[in-house]
Amino acid sequence: MIDFIKGKIEYVGEDYIVIENNSIGYKIFTSAYTTSDLNGKSENAIVYTQMIVREDDIRLCGFSTRAELKAFDLLRTVKGVGTKVALGILSSIAYTELINLLIVGDVNSLTRAPGIGKKTAQRIILELKDKVNKTEEFKAMENISFDNNIGFMNDSNNETIEALISLGYSKVEAQKALVNIDDNLPIEEKIKLGLKQLMR
Repeated sequence: MIDFIKGKIEYVGEDYIVIENNSIGYKIFTSAYTTSDLNGKSENAIVYTQMIVREDDIRLCGFSTRAELKAFDLLRTVKGVGTKVALGILSSIAYTELINLLIVGDVNSLTRAPGIGKKTAQRIILELKDKVNKTEEFKAMENISFDNNIGFMNDSNNETIEALISLGYSKVEAQKALVNIDDNLPIEEKIKLGLKQLMR
């Protein structure tokens, strides 16, 4: 089992990265959050991995934090949530926000992820809510203000995010750029401040 790979990020794709270690390029499937987090990094990047073995496929999935990897592993324990669906969820909802949604039981927000209907969202919350509360990796994240991410659901922030996406940035990049920006500012001002964050 490969716990993590440390090396140089050679390429960042839409749903995967290629990391070079000892002249071997490892293709690792991942979330939009991790591709955004690792994009621009080069030497000594660390990706925490899980090898998925099926009869017709063997692939590496990996993430820039152990907490996101744990979220991925937990999602895959739910009936009907395989590797592709789990990665889709983590690409649509940052894992910090996902943990908050599970804790508060927010079914509607979870259905924003592709392929997740109301029944599946209810099943995910039912099966994972207690597991999330008892998991040490997530307990260590209690100082993170998860509610900051929930703010992205209001109409003003959604419009700002859509504007930044239209300028070529990913959804995750746009969300991260708005974390410390006042929600009450006009949309035009938030777009300007978001762009400043993204161009740093």
